[in-house]
Amino acid sequence: MLLGSMMLVMVVYLLFLMIYYKKFMDMEMMSAYECGFDYNSLTRYMFSYRFFLISILFIIFDVEISLMIPVPFLMESEIGIWMFIMFMLVLIVGLLYEYSYGSLDWLNIVIKS
Repeated sequence: MLLGSMMLVMVVYLLFLMIYYKKFMDMEMMSAYECGFDYNSLTRYMFSYRFFLISILFIIFDVEISLMIPVPFLMESEIGIWMFIMFMLVLIVGLLYEYSYGSLDWLNIVIKS
């Protein structure tokens, strides 16, 4: 029974291998993947600094949100409550600094009066 099951698995595996095997791979599959950029085109592209800054801010605040998972366990002691308050204070001060710096403005809207 075990030998028959193993043979069946091998036959199905070889059948799928023969059906989906590509003898001639296209150039896209043979070329190196370089982060979505075409390596035959121009070397320098315009890169949005604002996009980079927003993505870094997202990563930072995403990690800080994951650091808030053990908050219910911190609320059991007075020192834990103070640690949570200080953590939130650092987050809020950082957010206010980024807002005053203008990093959180998604659109560059100039209002002419």
